[in-house]
Amino acid sequence: TAVPRAETVAAERYAELPSKNFIDELVYRKLAMLNIEPSAPCSDTQYVRRVFLDTIGRLPTADEVLEFINDTAPDRREALVTRVLERPEYADFWANKWADLVRPNPYRVGIKTTYSLDAWLRNAFRQNMPHDEFARQLVTAQGSTWRNGATTIFRDRRQPEEITTLVSQLFLGLRLECAKCHQHPFEVYGQADFYGMAAHFARIGTKGTGLSPPISGSEEIIFVKDKGEVRHPLTNQVLLPKPLFGAEREIPVGEDPRVAFADWMTSADNPTFAQVAVNRLWAELMGIGLVDPVDDLRVTNPASNQPLLTALAEHFRELGYDNKRLLFMILTIHTYALSSEPNASNQGDYRNFSRHYRKRLRAEVVSDALTDITGQPEEFSGLPRGTRAMELWTVRARSDLLDAFGRPDPNQDPPCERATAATMAQTLHLMNAGHIQQRISADEGRCHQLAESTREPSDIVSELYLTIFSRPPTTAELESLTAEFDKPETDRRKLIEDIVWAMVNSPEFLYLD
Repeated sequence: TAVPRAETVAAERYAELPSKNFIDELVYRKLAMLNIEPSAPCSDTQYVRRVFLDTIGRLPTADEVLEFINDTAPDRREALVTRVLERPEYADFWANKWADLVRPNPYRVGIKTTYSLDAWLRNAFRQNMPHDEFARQLVTAQGSTWRNGATTIFRDRRQPEEITTLVSQLFLGLRLECAKCHQHPFEVYGQADFYGMAAHFARIGTKGTGLSPPISGSEEIIFVKDKGEVRHPLTNQVLLPKPLFGAEREIPVGEDPRVAFADWMTSADNPTFAQVAVNRLWAELMGIGLVDPVDDLRVTNPASNQPLLTALAEHFRELGYDNKRLLFMILTIHTYALSSEPNASNQGDYRNFSRHYRKRLRAEVVSDALTDITGQPEEFSGLPRGTRAMELWTVRARSDLLDAFGRPDPNQDPPCERATAATMAQTLHLMNAGHIQQRISADEGRCHQLAESTREPSDIVSELYLTIFSRPPTTAELESLTAEFDKPETDRRKLIEDIVWAMVNSPEFLYLD
């Protein structure tokens, strides 16, 4: 919504809203301009579920939910976010997201190279590597594709033009494909700009140790050649390395032009780098980016709140590009903790963050949630039993569930932005897939253990609700389900299995409110 509503909202209403920092203030300022009133705050149970799933891709356990909602400390939300950010699952969750953006086709580069990149990504997030250093290492990587995973993009993308397109989309939010062949239809740059950027990658050399690289999966060495050039396709003129809207630079023989590119890309003189980074993080947490799509920043696709995007990017630089500190800041603002229930003024708002925008759970999150709920893991061929979906390092691991819920096709070139819409295939898979029913009804699983226990029906129902929905059951839900246990014909184990099956097939499980 960019046009103000005809019905005004009193200025005092916005002044009364709780504000954590400049993010809340800039969101409220935009809402006031549009005469949109934000939704009410979410519940504590909704908040704890959000923080766990948005930060580490895991459901909170029943005990973790109870611990949080029974905590009366005024800073309990900040304490929760701090604890969750330090969980080991954090690295796997965010590495999985970045794998979509940079992971190559394993059929083209080989299994060991794919694994090497995956290990590099996970290690980067375990170390909380600053985002500028993360980008720099990827862009300037050298060495063995089996030992330095950051080199993988150069194993996959063989030409300077291909690398330019990928790097620009990932770190500059620019889709330069059009400028490869002609003047960009929506921007001021053209072929000379594109190939000037590509000249930074003209000295990349490759040396294979196996048969016919890149077709085989053998090791390859990425190194910097003494010389290399890119020519304008129309004039045949040799182009010097030149960043967009920057000056040409002659790089001495033997030096790596990619270093100059990385210096420019991550410098304060290029605000786009930080804006793209914060926009990606914001979109992951808030459901949509300040710029949407997140990799298409241009004049004709403006941010829904440019002052907020600018301020967030500047603050990210001040934080030293520390992802966890920025995540903490966003996870603890009042805007993040708004309810997803619309009010009369914001029913049509999908861009200004007047309410929380519901998100379908990511494919790997659904699989791992079913593991936590049933106590039985999804089994992946060729991998040890107990391997979690978030730990998969290759999209070649077969899983009908992951495919149904939008895991990228292994033949699809990165960056892969996943579709988040619900589909009939997803609904049918949850309802009918044999492996899900087997996990629910397994003799070693949670349902059997609860059925064999001496716990009261009310305790069992409460645990299931806390585990699957991250909230206690309502009085009506508790009374209705416990009454089923008292019927003489009830099979206790079958009833528990039916309850779990019904709950995992509900929108409340599949969506994050």
